[in-house]
Amino acid sequence: MLEKLGMASYPTNLTDDEWNIVSDLIPETSDPCGRGRPCNWTKRQILNGIFYVVRGGIPWRMMPGDLPCWKTVYHYFRLWAKNGVWKQIHDRLRDKARLAAGKKKPRPLRSSTVKAFALLANPEYVAMMRARKCLEENDILW
Repeated sequence: MLEKLGMASYPTNLTDDEWNIVSDLIPETSDPCGRGRPCNWTKRQILNGIFYVVRGGIPWRMMPGDLPCWKTVYHYFRLWAKNGVWKQIHDRLRDKARLAAGKKKPRPLRSSTVKAFALLANPEYVAMMRARKCLEENDILW
């Protein structure tokens, strides 16, 4: 398909089957308000650019000229990371791999577990626990 558009085919490019798995997880626009210019590149081309950089381990600025501009690709990479798109893609692929291996789909965490993790990840709680540990270590009498 990309050859028809005049784009090179790279080993990191998504196949049609791979694209069908993740295509509905990719948001349509970068701005929910619809401001700004429309993107000249398809989401699949942008994903191909991201995979080229990540898999090849190259700097963003060294992307080939037939892929989208590195600034555009990096913008979407950051935006999708911020919006949790990469986590959704990871979860879908993980579930698909587990089912293919004959395992069950993992159950979602209970709300009490999610609340406990949120409390433990709170920076104020971490600081309080570190302070408490320091006090306990200093109170030991030999």
